[in-house]
This record gives sequence, structure tokens and C-alpha cells, in this order.
Amino acid sequence: MINQSHFLPMPEIACLTNTGCVREHNEDAYAARPELGLWVVADGMGGVSGGEVASAIAVATIVRAVGQGTALIAAMCEAHEAILEAGAAGQGGPGMGTTAVALRLDGLHYELAWVGDSRAYLLEQGQSLRQLTQDHSYVQALLDQGLIDAEQAASHPYRHLITRVLGSPEASASNADQISGELQPGDWLLLCTDGLNGELSDAEIGALMKQADALEPAAQALVSAALEQGGHDNVTVILLRA
Repeated sequence: MINQSHFLPMPEIACLTNTGCVREHNEDAYAARPELGLWVVADGMGGVSGGEVASAIAVATIVRAVGQGTALIAAMCEAHEAILEAGAAGQGGPGMGTTAVALRLDGLHYELAWVGDSRAYLLEQGQSLRQLTQDHSYVQALLDQGLIDAEQAASHPYRHLITRVLGSPEASASNADQISGELQPGDWLLLCTDGLNGELSDAEIGALMKQADALEPAAQALVSAALEQGGHDNVTVILLRA
């Protein structure tokens, strides 16, 4: 049987990253490899000596692994091991790690795998923005337990505390989650680091995407709005339209 998804047009893509208004270096990394049906965003941590190295290793490893036929969640595991090996060899800095979210797209079928709080969103035609991933964070754990509400989470003093990261010495703290689903023609997918959703609410992100008539201006609008709100972190966005 012929897989009809291979005859669908390639998705439209827009990618943008910015150091922000406070940080001196951009520790985010991303890859757009439409020939593999693969897009990756990573947010490094550990300072300039480590964060940039960890995110770059993660993205490069995931791209290489997927290109060799490795499943997405297994590619995440390889990225984790590669960061640990680099640290043991003296590359980067002590305690370096990275969050990551990776998307595989085959026609209208998508797979997502992620570790940490880099996010994926779906904007369906005529619908509100919906977060597809769930943060691996202290605040998300409080939300899951019903101890705080969404309004309290948005201003919680520990909202940037991550509970899973690629490169963690604890194996369980690097486990990726994975979901899959089907898109409709015209749906938009957004991958981003927390430099975006840390400055803008989901409602604001969705409104900016709806106001744009194309992906490039939408990406510019999102990053500009994050910078206008203070740009306290590096911000990276990848937008795709099925």
C-alpha cells in the first residue's frame, strides 16, 4: 500500500532565535531538517561554558540519530549520553544540561518527544492555542497535585526550576515523554524555549499567531513581543504550518 502522506506538500516553516535583552550569550539551539521531517529546539543551562555546548550537542545528536533511522525518543536518550560523555571528556562546563523538544512530521502525522520545559503548541484553525507538551518542572508538579492554580503558577518564584534535563547524572531525570497525533491541513505547530512562554501567556501567544497572515511575520511578532516584555532569557521559536 502506498503511504499517501509522502505525496503531501512540505510544511511551511519559520525559525527565529534571539539572545534577549539580559543574557550575553544565546544558549538555545535549534535544527530544521525538513528532509528528515525533523525539527528540534533546545535550551541549554550551565552558563556560556556549558549551556551552549549542551544544547548544541543535543540538537546535533538528535539530528544524526534520526537521520540514521533511530526512533525519536531513543534519539533523546542518545543526546543525553552524548552530553554526559562530553562533560566527562572536559567539554563544556560542570553540571551542563539542556531541555529539548523534538518533532517528527510525516504528512499530517506528528510525533513529539521532550525533556524539560521547552514546549510544543498546536493552533487549530479557528481554535485557541493548545499546549501539547507538559513541562517537567517543580511548578507543573504543584499544578498536577492541585496545590496551586494557573494564575499562581505564572508568578511562582520557582517556576524556572526544572525536574528533568538531558545531561542529568540521574538517569530518571533525563527520561523523555512522547505523544503523537494527527494534524488537519492549515494547523500551526509551535516549538519554543521558555524565553517565549516565560514572557507571554498562552493567550497572548495564540493571539499573535492568529493575527499574522504568514509564518515569518508570526515568528517575528512572537520574538518581538517577548523582548518588549523584558527579554529576560534567550528566546527561540519554530513555526510550522501543515
